[in-house]
Amino acid sequence: MKFKFRHILLFLLVAFVFAARFFMQIGEWYSTTLYPSISAALSWFASWIPFSLEEILVVSLSLALVFIIIAGVRRRDGFKKIFFRTCEILLWIYVWFYIGWGCNYYRESIYVRSGVERQAYDEEVFKDFIMDYADSLNLAYEALPDDSRYVGFDYFERQVKDAFAAMPSSAGLSLPRQWQHPKRLLFNGLYSSVGVMGYVGPFFCEIQLNNELLPDQFHFVYVHEYSHLLGVSSEDEANFWAYTICTRSEEPVLKYSGYYGILPYVIANAFRVLPQADYRQFVSSINPEIIADYNAQREYWNSRYSKSLGRLQSAVYDAFLKSNKVSSGTASYLEVIDMIISFDGLDNY
Repeated sequence: MKFKFRHILLFLLVAFVFAARFFMQIGEWYSTTLYPSISAALSWFASWIPFSLEEILVVSLSLALVFIIIAGVRRRDGFKKIFFRTCEILLWIYVWFYIGWGCNYYRESIYVRSGVERQAYDEEVFKDFIMDYADSLNLAYEALPDDSRYVGFDYFERQVKDAFAAMPSSAGLSLPRQWQHPKRLLFNGLYSSVGVMGYVGPFFCEIQLNNELLPDQFHFVYVHEYSHLLGVSSEDEANFWAYTICTRSEEPVLKYSGYYGILPYVIANAFRVLPQADYRQFVSSINPEIIADYNAQREYWNSRYSKSLGRLQSAVYDAFLKSNKVSSGTASYLEVIDMIISFDGLDNY
């Protein structure tokens, strides 16, 4: 096999990805130095296309790969030639994924970047947090306007971008760009069937939002996904930024969205660690109308959820996260509460 320039380039790029994986300093350098320019360029290109390039690319590449293999078989290229051609294509996709966004998995945690010590679990501290949280959630609900759970999107997006831009450099976030806007998913039903409300496409740095999102979820999910676009890989940190940006807003709808957005994680943590009596007391302290909305939301998504597809997606994504140095896998979503408690009271976060 004759090696060409593209093979050398591919080897160097794969080597960089592996270096970032095993040397966190390289991963952090990628996230703070290389990625901001890459994401700005990719998202700028994608902004000219009104629909999701990510979904079109995945479908097109899958079909093209099948076609290339079938064509090779028909030409009788031989197993070795077909195998190496397929491997090269898959490696280019692998490199595009990690150079385009995926190396953010290999950066330092927000605790290391910010110099904030992670708080060890303490039952009394957790109890104080959830009682304060219930009071804040109830007050935010009472302040909601009667006519709508949405705010004007341009105003909302500007608030979010300004808030992210004001974060300290130790947060390690890329700067928001004015051309970065969310796109609606093309296959909403499929994503709803596996419980996906949105994601950031790593190939074109596009924010994708499920069109079936409920009003109370939209703002929180958008900020969560936007933080991914700014270089945040961990799900707990993305939830932390969604909570922080929304709850600090003076806009009642956004403030409520921040508190309501972490309600599933607060309830799950409270159920897991508190005695039953304390857990029931906590739930009873939340406005019954909020609990009714929360239960209706669960029924709404359960009616769209496919158990077989959902379990498969959850298992695959859990394995994917763990393979990318997220040791807790999908359970990392729950760790947002630890992060909120650890950063509580810090003025610059």
